Amino acid sequence: MYKTVATLAVAIFAFIQISNAGVPGAIDLISQFSLGKPSHEISNGTCTNATMGTLVFEKYVYRIGLPFLTREAAVKWSGNETIYCVMATPVKGESSEGSTAEIVEGGVGHHNVSLVLKSAPGYGFTYNVYVFGNKTK
Repeated sequence: MYKTVATLAVAIFAFIQISNAGVPGAIDLISQFSLGKPSHEISNGTCTNATMGTLVFEKYVYRIGLPFLTREAAVKWSGNETIYCVMATPVKGESSEGSTAEIVEGGVGHHNVSLVLKSAPGYGFTYNVYVFGNKTK
């Protein structure tokens, strides 16, 4: 029975995707995310060599979960340094189940970055955001 339901669900999803393919104004869910890859955690750039001496921005972001609601936070930084690493990591021990972090503008190689953090419906999130950069000559 479960196999039949799962197969039916996949078939319906595929039909919706195909039927929306050429429809003006249809929403393609994959295109809603930068690079099509929102993830639970971001580690973008050469973060293995990141040092506290090159940390240009740090922010603790917390949103409490509310029943049935999706929480969101925008995090922005701009400066004179060229970014070589962007990290957005969920805080261990905190409820960030189903949350996503996404770079929507700038990032590595730029002098600015904009991130969007989103929760799953009914959940909150807790993230630490770090931006590392080198001074531009």
